[in-house]
Amino acid sequence: MASTLDTGSLSQNPAKASKARNFNPTSKFFHWLMAAIIITAWIVGYYGGAMLHYGVSNIETAQKIWAITLHKNIAATTLFLIALRIIWRLFHSPPPLGEMPSVMKLATHMGHWSLYFLMIAVPLSGWWNSSSAGYAIPVAGLFTIPGLGGKNPELTPYLVTAHWFLSWALLIVVAGHLAFALKHHFIDKDDTIEAMMPNNHARD
Repeated sequence: MASTLDTGSLSQNPAKASKARNFNPTSKFFHWLMAAIIITAWIVGYYGGAMLHYGVSNIETAQKIWAITLHKNIAATTLFLIALRIIWRLFHSPPPLGEMPSVMKLATHMGHWSLYFLMIAVPLSGWWNSSSAGYAIPVAGLFTIPGLGGKNPELTPYLVTAHWFLSWALLIVVAGHLAFALKHHFIDKDDTIEAMMPNNHARD
């Protein structure tokens, strides 16, 4: 989800800049696919983790187990996608930032790397959490990945807390990412959003 943060600009000539700045189709694919997966996993995880409780009724317990399992199936895919995305990013630099104050450039880079850190830390903490409770991780209903370390129930409460804080941090950073993208579009009137749109053809 971090890619559009690489493109913020206060260019004095947005029409000209939009022709020069664009992401390639693969970067756009990773961006929008991971955005959809992360948002969906977050909503399902919140529903299963915070809104449903064990022991209230057999139906609610079953719903909680279903929601948590679905959350794991969805969220685990990001472990593979972020690895592919980082490899792609190492060999394909994003379009350069446009004209903007140095403070804004610093904020852009900090937001970008915060997103990458959290896109790694959140699924890893969830994987470690499940592993400490003795559960393997299902991936999109296709296969499971083994535990990250051995079973350790004493560690589980700390990992639950870590996963909770990291998940909320991810939500806050994603919300900030969206807010800045909308600012660029409606206030700065530059090409930040257009550069990541699928129908905006990228340069090679």
